[in-house]
Amino acid sequence: MIGIALLLAGAAVALGVARWTRLPAIPLLMLAGVALELGKLFPAEVLADAVVLGLTFLVFVAGIELNPRRVGGQRGAALRVAAVQFVLVGAAGLLAALALGFDATTSLYLALALAASSTLVVVRLLQTRQQLYEPFGRLVIGVLLLQDLFVILLIPVLTRTPLGIRAVATGVLGAVALAVLGYAALRWVMPYVVLRLELDEESLLLVILASLFLFMGMADGLALPLVAGAFVAGVALSGFPVGGVVRAQLNSLSDFFVAIFFTALGGFLVLPTTTELVQALVLALVVLLITPPLVTVVGEKAGLSARSAIEAGLLLAQTSEFSLVVGLHGLVLAQIAPGVFTIIALVTVVTMILTPFVATDDVARWLIRFHPVRRHVGGGPPPENHILLLGCGENGMVLLETLMVFGHRVFVVDNDPGVIEQVRQANVPALRGDGSDPAVLEAAGARRARMIISTMRRPGDHAAALRRARGVPILIRVFDQETAERVRGVGGTPVVVAEAAAEDFMDWYRGTLAPARLPAPGALAG
Repeated sequence: MIGIALLLAGAAVALGVARWTRLPAIPLLMLAGVALELGKLFPAEVLADAVVLGLTFLVFVAGIELNPRRVGGQRGAALRVAAVQFVLVGAAGLLAALALGFDATTSLYLALALAASSTLVVVRLLQTRQQLYEPFGRLVIGVLLLQDLFVILLIPVLTRTPLGIRAVATGVLGAVALAVLGYAALRWVMPYVVLRLELDEESLLLVILASLFLFMGMADGLALPLVAGAFVAGVALSGFPVGGVVRAQLNSLSDFFVAIFFTALGGFLVLPTTTELVQALVLALVVLLITPPLVTVVGEKAGLSARSAIEAGLLLAQTSEFSLVVGLHGLVLAQIAPGVFTIIALVTVVTMILTPFVATDDVARWLIRFHPVRRHVGGGPPPENHILLLGCGENGMVLLETLMVFGHRVFVVDNDPGVIEQVRQANVPALRGDGSDPAVLEAAGARRARMIISTMRRPGDHAAALRRARGVPILIRVFDQETAERVRGVGGTPVVVAEAAAEDFMDWYRGTLAPARLPAPGALAG
């Protein structure tokens, strides 16, 4: 009990310091665990149990965010990106591990640990930035779901290979059976239990935890990692609207287990040697340097725009919670040394911490300068006296048709090759490029346009047009009043989507439904 109390106290102090200094909480939590371990203040078994408990709950919560239906029309692209990233990053990790002097078994563990990306980090970033339902956000969700399933299927292969083909086949079949049971629960069981039984909050929380323990029990019975059962239990609860109900019950518990897990992980690690630090740095660089360009190439071929593909690559450039699961299993089975688990943990934590600083609009905007799409910029004299349409997705296409009907000269800028091809087939001049890039705006004649209409989703993307085309009227699509006020403040004219939709409805209402034929406001009450 004293060990648990000290663990909680260390986590509380680390979180307090993080809030006071505004530093990232994860490294401070791990430092608190390291300090407690150096002081020999709690037994090793307490740390091991706390790591497993915290990791199990975190993977459960991460699974709740991975509703397969949320992937939408990006299923094919997600499958291609997930498979290529998983195989090639894993292969690069294997070659790097062998080059660093690790034996074959350890190299395979390191390769599998490097192959998948973190659901916990990526989903939180997408939620914070309100990008969860953008095309590249849907693709990333699908990639995370598939990669986690790949790891679950391959853990039995890796751990049971010394036992023979039969043991490996049994483990893989068990993982497939668990996934099928999770899908059945997602489709039919959980919607009935959570929604139709109309449980109170206490009963609902008990049902959620019972589902977690049930799938963990099935995983144990199938000789699979308990964490695999926790992940499948989370996915089983991820459907709409079940996932929203469940998340509301688990928010506070999730933060608690995050703190416990990283504090215990810090105490569980052995202090790395200089050689191990160098090895961890090399493997982290493999993930950080290979993942973004790889995902960008595959994402673009799957239909994403260059900007979206780059953003997806930056978001996926870290290792996963399942990397720690892989390392823990190898450590328990004595197939890897404690120092190797420390390397896996260091790579995971470092890449997780770096992701919010790397996966930003500024970095994506900088990287797109080196993209081959720039060869399309500046191929001829800029147009003049035209309407410049920045972004021409589904809604922009309707606007383009309306402008053409009224005889306006329109020039389109979009980053999606499919959109550009469709626009050019309609004999509308178009430029493939990023509408927030000053060079693209110059080539599109932004200074000489009669009007600029921007339907780009991110508020920050409009800044370049506002700076470069002063004096030109600029209409900007926005989604809330706060953004509308910011746009007005820098000289743009915001068009709030909700207000425009309401006006369209009222125009249809007045033109279609004659008020004289409707009952008086008080008639229905009588």
